[in-house]
Amino acid sequence: MRAARVRPTSPEGTPYGFPGNVAPSSAIEIHQDVPKPQISKPGELLIQVKASTVYKDNLEWNELYPPSHATLGNDFSGIVVAVHDSEKTFRVADHVYGMTHANRGGTWAEYTIVMTEEAVKKPDNLSWEEAAAIPGSAITADQALFRHTELETTAQNGPKRVLITGAGGGIGTFLVQFAVLAGHHVVAASSSNERNEPFLHSIGAHEVVEYKDFGTLDKVDVIIDSVGFQILADCWSVIKPDGTLLSFDACSWGYIQDHKEKGISKGKEGVRALFMIAEPSTESMARITEHVAKGHIKGRVSRVVSFNDVREAYESAHSRGVGHGKIVVLI
Repeated sequence: MRAARVRPTSPEGTPYGFPGNVAPSSAIEIHQDVPKPQISKPGELLIQVKASTVYKDNLEWNELYPPSHATLGNDFSGIVVAVHDSEKTFRVADHVYGMTHANRGGTWAEYTIVMTEEAVKKPDNLSWEEAAAIPGSAITADQALFRHTELETTAQNGPKRVLITGAGGGIGTFLVQFAVLAGHHVVAASSSNERNEPFLHSIGAHEVVEYKDFGTLDKVDVIIDSVGFQILADCWSVIKPDGTLLSFDACSWGYIQDHKEKGISKGKEGVRALFMIAEPSTESMARITEHVAKGHIKGRVSRVVSFNDVREAYESAHSRGVGHGKIVVLI
């Protein structure tokens, strides 16, 4: 069985995953003789993977560096080829899609084990590529908005002003659409209006702004940040004193204490600052699949690559020219 894995250590023998030691794309290797996984306990499904996706910061996830080689990939669409004898929900030959937990990965492989809570049945109106492009980004957006910042899914008590950074990216597009569908007022921020404004308005954004123009904005109730670094620091100037600021940028996990120590968040002690990591969720996927079935959202594919090109695809995921959507890997 073929699988794309990342070497656990640098050429000097230093383990990847430690602070400041991120694996380069050259550490991604395709192995041709990986043993095919086997179901060993209730709750497991064996999936023949049809498609997966590329995350631009995947090699920065410390969870993916066990003592041995880690198989990359979290999004998947595919076919159930084996179930445990006790399984009641899924059957062999079911078409499914979903996301594996961040600490497991495993979908850049011809076959992988997923847990039942990580999979849902794929709507018939989605291709393998479109289905794979949805779960990780959509789950992150859904949980950021409705679980962690606790926005109402129907805005019954009135719309909130929601600022989304990285709004033109893979997760940002779902954040914009889900917040709009819930009835909130969305301010979509990116580095370039010239490149992103028409698209962001087309998916429902009420206002579109460049990062350099944050000073012109009325204050917002909620900020969802996917960019980190200076953009995240600048968000403190835009948030209301009692607002909520959340980031899921992989390099920003310690930003709350860091910004406090540097005085960046001074005067905004009433802001609820959060960091999150998305988790597989049947509740999130049910909400997402309902949107898909109604035609509210779809999987946006910017590029499709072969399994042999995953290293180059990972490198190109960092390019601003990748387009509005996910890079999909055909397994």
